[in-house]
Amino acid sequence: MLKQLLILFGISTAAQVNAQPIPDAAEQALLRQIAERSKADPLIGAKIGSKELTQRLLGAMKTERGVHIESLLCALGALAGYSCQAAVRAQAVARGLPEVGLLTSVETKDGKIYFFGDDLNKLLAESQYSVWNIAGGGAQQAGCGTLPDVADIFKHASAVVGTQAFGVPRVPDQHTPHDLPLNYIHTLWPALKPLIVKFCPNPEHWPVLLSLSIQEVIVMGRATLDPCLALRLVMESAVPMSKANLNDV
Repeated sequence: MLKQLLILFGISTAAQVNAQPIPDAAEQALLRQIAERSKADPLIGAKIGSKELTQRLLGAMKTERGVHIESLLCALGALAGYSCQAAVRAQAVARGLPEVGLLTSVETKDGKIYFFGDDLNKLLAESQYSVWNIAGGGAQQAGCGTLPDVADIFKHASAVVGTQAFGVPRVPDQHTPHDLPLNYIHTLWPALKPLIVKFCPNPEHWPVLLSLSIQEVIVMGRATLDPCLALRLVMESAVPMSKANLNDV
C-alpha cells in the first residue's frame, strides 16, 4: 500500500521526494491570492491546502473497493501528530536554537529517542487550533456525542514508549488500519511536506492543514465509521507520532 501511494504521488527516488517542482502560472496565481487573503484570514492557506491534500490522499488510497477509511484516518492522524513536532523543530531553528532546542529528548533502553515538550502539546491538544480541537470539532459535527478520553491516550502513549505497543492504535480488530502510523509518517511526510509548506509557510499552521483534512474525512465518512471511533483512531495515531523519531525507522 505505501509503495502504491508513492507511485501515485509520482515519487520514485529520494531526490523526487525532496524536490519542489516549479509551480505553473495558475498555481502561482493561486498562491498569490492565498498570500493576499491571509491578511484577513491567516488560516486561508491551511483551509485551501487541506482540500488539496484530502483529494490527493483519497485518489492515492482508492482501490476497487473504495477507500479504507481507517487507513486514511490513521495516515492523516499520524501526519498531523508528526507535523506538530516538525513545526516545533522549525520554530526552534527560526529562533536560532538547535533543531530540538524546544523539545525534551528521552532515550529508551533500546537506544531509541522520543520527544516531549509543552510546545509540542500545545499544537497537539491544548491550543484553539490544535489537532485535538479541530478533529474533535469534525467528530462532533458528524454526530459524536461523547468524545474519547484524550488524557488516557496521552497517558498510554507515554507509558508504552520504547515497547512494541508504542504507536499501535487501540481500536477494535475490524477497524485496524492497513499499516502502522510510524510507517505512514516515514513514507508520506517527506512526500507531502513540500505541498504542506507551499500552502502554509508558517510552520505553526502545518498541523492545522492536516487537522482540517481530518475533520473533512471524519464528516465525509460518518456513515461508514462511527465518528467517535474515527476521532479515537486519529488521536491514537497522532499522539505517539508527535513523539516519534523518523531516524528510528
